[in-house]
Amino acid sequence: MSSFCRFTAFRHVAAILLTVAFVAACAQDSGSEFGEANRVALTDGALRPEGSTSPTPAVEGSIRDLGFTSLLSGEPDTFAGHLDKPLVVNFFAAWCSPCRAELPEFESVYQELSGEVNFIGISRDDSADTSLELLAETGVTYPSGWDADGSLFPELGLLGMPSTLMVDRDGVVAEQWSGVLTAQGLRDLITDNLL
Repeated sequence: MSSFCRFTAFRHVAAILLTVAFVAACAQDSGSEFGEANRVALTDGALRPEGSTSPTPAVEGSIRDLGFTSLLSGEPDTFAGHLDKPLVVNFFAAWCSPCRAELPEFESVYQELSGEVNFIGISRDDSADTSLELLAETGVTYPSGWDADGSLFPELGLLGMPSTLMVDRDGVVAEQWSGVLTAQGLRDLITDNLL
């Protein structure tokens, strides 16, 4: 075999090996600036930890004193100020396509049930401006905050995006849902856990 043929064969093998290594690295790198993502399996319309058949475990204790930044005012806020009624907390981000898809669904349920349940969205975006643009684009009018330093999501032990919490008036999480919710799915969770 000539040296040219050996060189060409080597280039092909090297290209194949680099491609395999790149694909493997992408498949394994499920982390982000917000931490390591868990592998999940689709079960009954919700994302659950891989191998788990039980519901996602609820966050323990009360979240009433946990803080975030108000997207509109830029001032510090806590969940306690929103617990005069049961509360739906939805974590969203502009980079999350499923979040974009479900935000109008949440808005429609908010319009329907705002007399009985409070809603608050918590953004995981890098900037408040990005979050405000997304809310305007999707028509969301309920109060929204920003997890400015990215600490709230992992502190709550949440698994994936989007994530939604059903919170009673004491600040106790009655249900945690990871994955997309339709308007009907959200109504069902509210009825089963908060009303």
